[in-house]
Amino acid sequence: MKFRYLILLAVICVYGTAESQSDFDLSQRWFNESVYNPGATGNSFSTGVFFHSRAQWVGIDGAPITNALTVDTYADPVHSAFGLTVYTDKIGYINSWSAKLSYAYYIFINENTSVALGLSGYLRNRNSHISPNMLDQSNDPAMSYSRINEYNPDFDFGVEFKGPLKIGAAVRHLLKYEPVNSFFPAHSTNIWTYASSRFNTLSGISLEPAVSYMYRDNIHRIEGGLIIYFLKSVSGREYNDRFWLGGMYRLNKQFAVLAGVNLTSKIRLGYSFDYGTGDLATISKMGTHELFLSWHFNRIFYKEPDCAMYRRSSIYSKKR
Repeated sequence: MKFRYLILLAVICVYGTAESQSDFDLSQRWFNESVYNPGATGNSFSTGVFFHSRAQWVGIDGAPITNALTVDTYADPVHSAFGLTVYTDKIGYINSWSAKLSYAYYIFINENTSVALGLSGYLRNRNSHISPNMLDQSNDPAMSYSRINEYNPDFDFGVEFKGPLKIGAAVRHLLKYEPVNSFFPAHSTNIWTYASSRFNTLSGISLEPAVSYMYRDNIHRIEGGLIIYFLKSVSGREYNDRFWLGGMYRLNKQFAVLAGVNLTSKIRLGYSFDYGTGDLATISKMGTHELFLSWHFNRIFYKEPDCAMYRRSSIYSKKR
């Protein structure tokens, strides 16, 4: 097998990327929690479109490339939200795609506080094709796996509380997956929990500290960080995000820098750069890059208590 693929396989084994890529990883999931948690489906109380594009370990041949598209909408008459997520993921000679349907039911405790229970079901495909030019020796045992194609169904369950704090938890992969072929990483039930709160400090600045914990394939990961929003005033009292900067640190010696801007009142563009420290810095000097784009339209009402400035706004909890 060519040297570049041996490097990639060694990285997978040593740093647990088989675990990472059994579930694609996104640094900007804070702007689209529903990509992992069905309980967060429709939590913007609007119709939203979210797109993520992530290139991991840039500069290494065959490194992971992920694209994910989510569309969800909240239906006020039935206090329910519906969503669809489609993603593609490629690492080396392994390709994956999935189509997921999500549903969440909202229970409103008061005007500004809700609890949502969500369930998602999806179909996932994994396939690989090893061409002869990837191999230096015709008798390489990998040739016996030159073409592989597997499908498996799965389900996730999640809950999200939205009030002064946003707290969510998801139990993912309720159906355990054991691949027929050892080339594909297995996955078992895993857990993702998170909490964040947004509040204003100085005029024109809003802060959102966030923390998350993930247990996945016998690996524990804790992440914490802060996003700083810079606001602009509309008509003197109404505020919208102008742009934001933030940073996240994972206890496995990785950090991410996030930045973004609201192009319009409905379109948001974001970028993040991930880099490993210590031994992880030897994997890729160019790091990991991720783009995020979202579009919200047909907003029904605004219930999200982001900060005091928003709660004072005349658009808060108002039909649009």
